[in-house]
Amino acid sequence: MSIFDEISTMFSIEYKESPATERQIKELMDFSTIEVPADYIEFIKVATEVEINVKNEMYIRIWGPADSIEMNEAYYIQKYIPNSLAIGDDEGGNALIYLEGKRGFGLYMVGFGNLNIVDAVLIAPSLTDLLVNNFGLDQVMSGYE
Repeated sequence: MSIFDEISTMFSIEYKESPATERQIKELMDFSTIEVPADYIEFIKVATEVEINVKNEMYIRIWGPADSIEMNEAYYIQKYIPNSLAIGDDEGGNALIYLEGKRGFGLYMVGFGNLNIVDAVLIAPSLTDLLVNNFGLDQVMSGYE
């Protein structure tokens, strides 16, 4: 069973593109300075460029491998936050980034305009915890409610 089969009722998939290819996943793994989390790989094997409606109030977008590489390079994310990998955004100026932060490894949110590990806020230990278990839903929604 995939994350898509277990997604919480707090989220609804509004848009998605084709799954990532094995080649794209390998390119992302070669690019990444961290071990790409298994749940993200599982997610992109089902769909990419996924726009997720959160409680009918906001959206988060989970990128595919090509866009993840492109956005990480465009914003110099590894320069500002070493040992990290941005995998999406909130369509409101914040990146969703896997990193080892002040509260351990997990999925953090930080503004694209202030890419600093000190300002990164832990959302959830994993993408699965966010989308299936609603862990960190309040942090994702902050500023929107």
